[in-house]
Amino acid sequence: MCIRDSTNPTYPVPITLTFTVLHGKTYIKCSLLSLVASELTVKKRRPINKKEARSIKEGILSTHNLEMPISAGKFEIGKTDNFDVLISKGNIIALIDNNLVHLAVRGLLMNSVETGWVQVDMGAVPYVCNGANTMSAGINDVSPEVVKGQHVWIREENHHKPLAIGIALMDAKEMLTSEKGKAIKSLHYIGDKIWNYGIKD
Repeated sequence: MCIRDSTNPTYPVPITLTFTVLHGKTYIKCSLLSLVASELTVKKRRPINKKEARSIKEGILSTHNLEMPISAGKFEIGKTDNFDVLISKGNIIALIDNNLVHLAVRGLLMNSVETGWVQVDMGAVPYVCNGANTMSAGINDVSPEVVKGQHVWIREENHHKPLAIGIALMDAKEMLTSEKGKAIKSLHYIGDKIWNYGIKD
């Protein structure tokens, strides 16, 4: 399923659909993080409560297979037009939309995440860090469980440091075998509004 990128109406963007079966009924939720996350204005922020802390912790475990200590009062939640953000010490460390919680680049730098990554060669790094979509030609390794439509994070090949997050436009195998074409739609990257949020001039 696709919507249209608000910054480029001619370019389709996949929506992540979450299927949940409860009491014999299937519920579907779609992720608005498929909209360009780098264009944000945080309108409200407040400390998270115990219920939110538990939900966010479970979301990070589901997305990243990571046990991250999240407690009420020590983190804040901020509201934007399309999704929420998790704030720690003034910096955005995660993006939240319904049941989906994905670490932002700063959050990835704070933790050791072993899944959901796509690796690019050093020639692609300047483009990724400038917000460009990731082309399959610049990819030299992929976490094997990555599937089309999944939110992924992009790392560089030398030290495996995170550079950006985006939506996979191909499965892992296709990213490695395809010689051309867009492989990842960029959502957030080093130096964008999410990265710079909280930094004083």
